[in-house]
Formats: sequence, structure tokens, C-alpha cells
Amino acid sequence: MVGATRVRHRDLLRATPKAAELGRTASPARYTASALWGAHVLLVDDTWTTGNHVQSAAAALKSAGAGAVAVVILGPRLNSDYEDTAAHIEQARLRRFSWDVCSVRPWTHR
Repeated sequence: MVGATRVRHRDLLRATPKAAELGRTASPARYTASALWGAHVLLVDDTWTTGNHVQSAAAALKSAGAGAVAVVILGPRLNSDYEDTAAHIEQARLRRFSWDVCSVRPWTHR
């Protein structure tokens, strides 16, 4: 269905100088992104702990003009012992799935 993506791969995000001091907080100030003008983006990440980095990246991409931003996590792992992750997992299991709502944090991403 989808051909090789190597020719379409681009590094779109750059960490800002504030990224280190943000710690694990989700913030659109963590990254800057290239102008996208309505392009749809597949964001690939190598891990998932809190989702804050992916949410920050998606927010920066949307601010840069991205149309839809989809996320694929390679080797996903939710650490249920980390802060309130276990409660978020349980709440996510109770919610009906929607592409427009984060499965871990109950807010929309449009």
C-alpha cells in the first residue's frame, strides 16, 4: 500500500535551548519545526514513557502548519510504576477509541 518512505524522510524538529530545562513537561516550546504548509506528518519515536516528548513534538509540528500528525512508537513501553501512568492506562481502557484524542491524556490534538 505504501512504498518506501526513505525518499520522503526529513528531519523536521530541532530541540530548543529551553528543552533541557523543561524536563519531562509537555510543551510546544521544547521543539521548533520546519514550515509544513498543510503537509501530513508521520512522527516516529523510539520509546514512550509519559508521551510528553511526542505531544510536544506534535504541537510544534501543528504550530508549523502541519495538517494531520500521526505518531508511531517503535518498541512502545508504558511504565505503570511511573507517576500516575497506571491510572491513565486504566482510564484509556474505559474510553472509546478516537483518532482525534490521545489514548493516554484525555485532550484533543486538532
